[in-house]
Amino acid sequence: MLTSAVSRGMRRLVTRPATTVSIRGCASWEERHNPTYRSPWNKWFPYEPVPSTPKMGPYKVHVNAGEAYHFCTCGESANQPWCEGDGGPCPIEPNFTARTVFHQHNATKLMCGCKKAPGAYCNGTCATLWMDVAPVQASGAIFAVSFVVGVITTFMLAP
Repeated sequence: MLTSAVSRGMRRLVTRPATTVSIRGCASWEERHNPTYRSPWNKWFPYEPVPSTPKMGPYKVHVNAGEAYHFCTCGESANQPWCEGDGGPCPIEPNFTARTVFHQHNATKLMCGCKKAPGAYCNGTCATLWMDVAPVQASGAIFAVSFVVGVITTFMLAP
């Protein structure tokens, strides 16, 4: 029974035409201008589109009160962090939609540069992305911070 199931599966693979479409639904890897970092989420859900990461940190931008800004979610816009479109589907990668952001005050905001945060504002997700991309350096930094905090608290709490 097992051999017949395996042979049926192999026949399907042989009769299936070869396609050049990638797993993702957006532009091919060669068409991307910015690097794309896959997360563990994309290993479980490989068909979800993966945004490009134009910057591994936040964009510091000045915003005006009452204006509508369209935050780029694909990561391929030329004028980051804003989208080139009008707030609808992205003109570069149609699987992404720009986030419309309104600000109540004139201010300087930190907008997400890694495109992995759930909103338009930077929440530190780029630090987690950096840990995924550079695990040796991240382990060294975490060890150094833990060591320094341990030494300081030992001297503060020692009799």
